[in-house]
Amino acid sequence: MARMFLLKLLLEEAHALDKLEMRRQANQIRSLSLLTRDDDYVNVYRLSKELIDQLEQELLPLVKITKRRGKGLSTHVKVLCILSFLANGSYQKIIKENIRTFISQPSASRCIHEVVEALNDPEIVKKYIRFPQNLQERQILKERFYRKFGIPGVIGCIDGTLVALKKPADNEERFYCRKGYHARNVQLITDADLNILNVDPTYGGATHDSFIFNHCIIKDHLEALTNAGEEVVLLGDSGYGQRAYLMTPISAAEDNSPDAFYNDLHSTARNSVERTIGLLKGRFRCLLVHRVLDYHPDVVAKIVIACCVLHNMCNRAGMPALQISEEERLEEAQIIAEVQRRQTRDLPSNTDLAMGQIRRQNLVNRLWRSYHN
Repeated sequence: MARMFLLKLLLEEAHALDKLEMRRQANQIRSLSLLTRDDDYVNVYRLSKELIDQLEQELLPLVKITKRRGKGLSTHVKVLCILSFLANGSYQKIIKENIRTFISQPSASRCIHEVVEALNDPEIVKKYIRFPQNLQERQILKERFYRKFGIPGVIGCIDGTLVALKKPADNEERFYCRKGYHARNVQLITDADLNILNVDPTYGGATHDSFIFNHCIIKDHLEALTNAGEEVVLLGDSGYGQRAYLMTPISAAEDNSPDAFYNDLHSTARNSVERTIGLLKGRFRCLLVHRVLDYHPDVVAKIVIACCVLHNMCNRAGMPALQISEEERLEEAQIIAEVQRRQTRDLPSNTDLAMGQIRRQNLVNRLWRSYHN
């Protein structure tokens, strides 16, 4: 008799828990319905409702489906969770302020790991982050740069940016930037329309931009194309070594000189990579230098790639730009400049440097003649 009574109590408790879970799911759905305009979705999640639905469908085969009835989180809610986290950079924003995703911190953490992995799937990355693979694709990029900025042969601009992380347990020296500050140094190559063509988040903040470029596969690819006779150029700041396929500013250029004219064009065009970084971090504020990601460095690298995938997805869909504030931009620039002063540049060989300077001078002369014709 006692056993039957105990069994009855257990069944009643299980039934009560099921009802509680159903109410929770209903509350969750009602909360989501509070967003009625695309502007609301973009403000909270950075993507429109239509784009969120598209992302959900693309990730559906890659995100686990919970089979227990009435339990777990749907793929839709998992996608909203990761978007909210990337947009704000903290669990607290998701849980305490953003009722629309109404989930616990442990559940949010699991969602973030799961969906970040899905966004790092090679097929997803290849679809949204694509360096030009053939002459036709490169020619399209060159024409866009030339129409906008007047410099021939340019396919992209290159720069590095810091993404802060917690002090790692292993190999701390690779990520150490300054006292109490650790980061990834992320290399980005962007096009004239503020899309990301290539991202390399594998290096720590102690590594100089020039070293990352000198050891990346893109550098070898551009070198091979140049040696084969194609005019193909990246624009970089003075932290990079001048090469035949990487144009940098000319120091101490005299006013109203051909060198100064080149520098002006170079600066205007190269600003596109800085604008891209500002747009990327404006959309996904977890990447700002003062937002410390509380994850292992390998996970931080995957979060960076996930943000870059979503950034390009937003650009393709014409999502509105969300730039960082001027105060945040200055803070970013100050921290990055301070870190770069501590780093050691990785300069090209004398032969590569000399060849690069010859190519740059030829470009300067060409631009100057074109300006006066």
